[in-house]
Amino acid sequence: MKTSIKSTAGKSPFTKIIITVIIALFIPVFSYTIFQYSQRNKDEEIIRASYRQQLESILFSINQHCWDVFRSWASTLTTTISAMEASGRQDYPEKLRSFIQGQKPIVGAAVRLPNSSTYFAWQARRRGAARNDAVRMDSIIAAMKPEIEKMIGRAREGYLKPVAHLWSSDQTQSTSLLLFPLMTPTVGASTPPLAALFVDDDVFVGQVVARKFAEINDGTFIFAVRERRSKSILFATEETEEQQFELTETLWLLPHLDLQIKLQGISLEQLSRQRIRTNLIFLSVVDLVLLLGVLYLLRNIKHEMALAKLKTDFVANVSHELRTPLALIRMHAETLEMGRVHSEEKKQHYYRTIMAESARLTQLITNILDFSRIESNRKEYNLSVQDLGKLVRTTLKMYLYHLQQKGFRVQVDVPDDLPPVNIDSEAIRQAFVNLLDNAVKFSPEVKSIDISLQQKDHRIILSVRDHGTGIPEGERRKIFEKFYRVGSSLVHNTKGSGLGLSLVKHIMKIHGGDVTVDSKVGEGSTFSLIFPVANSKGVV
Repeated sequence: MKTSIKSTAGKSPFTKIIITVIIALFIPVFSYTIFQYSQRNKDEEIIRASYRQQLESILFSINQHCWDVFRSWASTLTTTISAMEASGRQDYPEKLRSFIQGQKPIVGAAVRLPNSSTYFAWQARRRGAARNDAVRMDSIIAAMKPEIEKMIGRAREGYLKPVAHLWSSDQTQSTSLLLFPLMTPTVGASTPPLAALFVDDDVFVGQVVARKFAEINDGTFIFAVRERRSKSILFATEETEEQQFELTETLWLLPHLDLQIKLQGISLEQLSRQRIRTNLIFLSVVDLVLLLGVLYLLRNIKHEMALAKLKTDFVANVSHELRTPLALIRMHAETLEMGRVHSEEKKQHYYRTIMAESARLTQLITNILDFSRIESNRKEYNLSVQDLGKLVRTTLKMYLYHLQQKGFRVQVDVPDDLPPVNIDSEAIRQAFVNLLDNAVKFSPEVKSIDISLQQKDHRIILSVRDHGTGIPEGERRKIFEKFYRVGSSLVHNTKGSGLGLSLVKHIMKIHGGDVTVDSKVGEGSTFSLIFPVANSKGVV
């Protein structure tokens, strides 16, 4: 029984990098994103609770402020009555009028003594109303006797909380009655006198409640005070519908009134959803940027790995390219040295072979050295006005034997009357030989090369045409990249450095020209070197 075990040792480096990135980066980041999406309802509740606490604290501070105002009233009135009792004068109406003077929210005040005597003072005199007011207040006190007794007991313990009652309410004015004990020094263990403050609800809300809200509001909230039974609004910072308010709290001092508050222009639910949505969008954008960054990184890594592979192939191909001419040169030289060749014609053949392979070896080494100089920006060119036709004919004469040895027929069309061009002769010779060498390598069956030189307008065009395998359309631009070789089955049988065409493109760029290719798969390729015509000063 055989057991197959899969190992990651056989995986490519790029696959290993992807797996590492997924484990180290993607899984934690996307897991956190998924967690945030799953927790969004809970987060919304937390945000709503947080803002609700903020609203509650605002209403609490308003209630606390109103409570402090009442305590200041109670303290002032207690001090006033205590001073009167200490002087021995029983002028309650005068002292009450003195107390309420300047207190705009207080429209009246009264004191009911333990002997049932009641004294009133009003900001506006009302004839014949004092007796009726006293009778009505006695009736209210009798009806609220249990609450008043509890209030007095708490006051003896130091906690003063008034008993509130709606004294009057109509379309023009609403008045509240606040009852509380006067804990003066003369009270002792006896029943304390009761004080009554008559508060104008509208004035109190506008002067005390609204001012406090204006102090703490930064424009973020809408605030209103509403009468509970009639649902009428006594005060509001803006016109708004009742159902829009997020929180309603009883006004402690005047319990028939409600304080209401909401966020400006948005509800708590909308705010929480908006905050969560903003956070999730931001998190998604971060994930997207991270994903794009990683994809860009992986793309560059893949490109560098492909370039490294091309360099490895380049070393292998160059090694083969160097080995072949060196082997031929050595074999022919050894044969000649040992005197095994007796025919003069055979000797000349060997000499020409050694020269051709030497030229081929020189060309390969020149390509490699020039490529190294170009990569390090050390390559220099010496341009001068020259006859391109003469250069082409001279180069062909040197290279013709190698072409004939390979079995190629060469058709040449180079006129003598073409204008000169501004070139570096060695660089152009190198570019031309690279095109010839390229045509030889990729013409395994139809061994024919056509070379032409012609003028079109202000350009001189040198064309090298073969009848070989051709280049697919999708790869015609890539063939000028360094180390790139056409990805067909022919590559396995055809060796090369992958530098020739990239050098040709660089050389033509230096000369202010261009290199183009016209090719059809199975029919061959035509490479054209395009030169601008030089003027009399050698300038293009």
